[in-house]
Amino acid sequence: MAAIAERDLLDPAHLSRIEDFSLLAKVVVDGAMPGIHRSLRQGRGNEFFQYRPYDPGEDMKVVDWKVFAKREELVAKTFQEDTNFNLFLVIDTSASMGYKGAESNNTKLHYASMLAACFAYIAYRQGDRVGLFAYGEEVQQRIRPKSGHAHFGRIMNALAQLKPEGINKHEAAWDQLVGNMPGRSMVVFLSDFLEAEKILPERLRFALSSRYDALCLQVLDREEETLPKGDALRFVEMEGSREVSTSPEVIRSEYGTKMNDFKETLSRNLTGVSAEFESLNTDQNLGHALRRFLGLRNRNVG
Repeated sequence: MAAIAERDLLDPAHLSRIEDFSLLAKVVVDGAMPGIHRSLRQGRGNEFFQYRPYDPGEDMKVVDWKVFAKREELVAKTFQEDTNFNLFLVIDTSASMGYKGAESNNTKLHYASMLAACFAYIAYRQGDRVGLFAYGEEVQQRIRPKSGHAHFGRIMNALAQLKPEGINKHEAAWDQLVGNMPGRSMVVFLSDFLEAEKILPERLRFALSSRYDALCLQVLDREEETLPKGDALRFVEMEGSREVSTSPEVIRSEYGTKMNDFKETLSRNLTGVSAEFESLNTDQNLGHALRRFLGLRNRNVG
């Protein structure tokens, strides 16, 4: 039963029912991923975070004696500790990110925002500084990295306000981002990367150095990878005005080949500029992406 419950809590179909991103992140990280929970460092900074059970043999200084006096229970305080490490969450909010297939529970943007909320919560738990940069045709959110509970709440509120609109302008947006990015930073970029397999890696080539690391997470809908079912469908460009009517069965094989070529080119070009890449779809369990994130983050800080 425990394994089933854990899997459900990482299932985007279930998580889509939780409107509060802060609550969603806590459910996933604290409730569904005990492996991640155990790996989080317990700091001794100045800002109180939460209580946890006292482990026999620990320094008694961590015990909250006021709680013991009331409940006769040994609990330890945990605190935030500023690591001087910066996490930038970069989210594509262009119109194509608003796509949701007939069998999907989330748009690509909502799925990306769920992941971003979890990444931000992990960083908050670790005392890292978190910033947000969200853009489509225009910049929707620009929040400089900070740490602390109030700032975490600001990031969650900003994620809830994101809307898919306009065409993506990767080049102009990255010029703005790179000019304000401090040292020792990790960038997590969430996008469908449509038509960006050449532009984006070239931009990242100049942005990344020994001080910066990037994790590029491609978010696609399952229908975008295989095409929807049906005898005749009309395809409408979400970031333009083109329309095409055809039978998916006629073009499915060729489309699948071109989609695979696109993803392989994107992966190869991003890897070529030392960025890590992973392709996800919106019905995929969140656990894999979270482990990729935590692995890269811990290599940078450790």
